[in-house]
Amino acid sequence: MKQLIVVLLGAWVSVAAYAESQDVLSVADIVALTKYEQVGVDKERVLRGMSIAKRVPIGWVDDYSQRYIRTITDDQGVARHQVLLEMRYMGGWRFYRAASLGGQALPFNTEERRFSRCSSTYLECVQQEIVTAELSRQQLDDAMASGLAVRFEAKKPGRDTVAVFPAAYVMAYLIKLDGGQLPPSERLNDKVAKPESLVMAAQ
Repeated sequence: MKQLIVVLLGAWVSVAAYAESQDVLSVADIVALTKYEQVGVDKERVLRGMSIAKRVPIGWVDDYSQRYIRTITDDQGVARHQVLLEMRYMGGWRFYRAASLGGQALPFNTEERRFSRCSSTYLECVQQEIVTAELSRQQLDDAMASGLAVRFEAKKPGRDTVAVFPAAYVMAYLIKLDGGQLPPSERLNDKVAKPESLVMAAQ
C-alpha cells in the first residue's frame, strides 16, 4: 500500500469528466466514486469502479459503450478482477468473442446478448452485448504506471473495441480495493484534464 501511495503522489494523468458537468477529476474524486455493492441471489460482494461512457451518434440511435473495472469476491474470499464492457448499437450483431491485453489472451465471458429496444418506424432493433475479461492483480498493479487497454475482439470485421482506463483510474481503484485511506496532501485535490474522447458517468 505504501508503494501504491508513492506512485499515486508521483504520477498524475488525464481522466475524463463525469455526468457531463465537470471537465476534470482528481484521483480522490475517483476513489469516492468507486463503491462496493452486493449483487445477485448470492449477494456477492462486488467492488465497482466508476463507469466510463461514450456515445457516437449513428442514425436515430447513438452507438453507446460503457466500461468499468470490477472485483467479485466469493464466500471463500477469492477475488476475481474483471473489465466489463457494455455495447449498444445497430447494424447486426458484432459477436464479441475474445479479449486480450498487450497481445496476451485474457479469460473472456459473454455476460449478456439481447435486443434492448426496437423501432416500429424503422423496423430495426438495438443490439446489446455485455462482456467481461478477467485480469490478475499483477496486471492491475502494472497498469498503475501507464494505464490499461483491453482489446475485445468482435467476429464482425472492423468492430473490435478497446476499453481504455487511465493510470489515475487504476490507482484510485486499487486504493479502494486495498481499503487504504488517502494520505493527507494538497495534491489529492489537484484537478486533471479530461481526454476529449471520454465521458465519465457516475453511477
